[in-house]
Amino acid sequence: MDKQLEIKIKETLENVKPWQRVPTSLEGVFLIKAPTKGTQESIMVEISPLDEFGRPIKRRGIFIQHKIQLERFLEVMQESRLMDFLDTLDAMAGIGREENVGTLEI
Repeated sequence: MDKQLEIKIKETLENVKPWQRVPTSLEGVFLIKAPTKGTQESIMVEISPLDEFGRPIKRRGIFIQHKIQLERFLEVMQESRLMDFLDTLDAMAGIGREENVGTLEI
């Protein structure tokens, strides 16, 4: 465990409110201070990739509290059938097809 990182995290969490999103130096990764449970602080990581303007692509991302949760998400996301499934959904919604839209003359 990286003690310096642990100290930085603790110092940062002292100055934030519960559920406040703290950006990190990893793009699309945020530190979240959840409400405390008794005497134990609850800390989470929110993963929400950013768009071309630097804003999260979704209002809420994926919340992870333990390393094993990330490992399980990654297993599911690496499943090739998931991409096939999403390709089908995109096709059904008409997403992914680039249509040439002409210029509107005013």
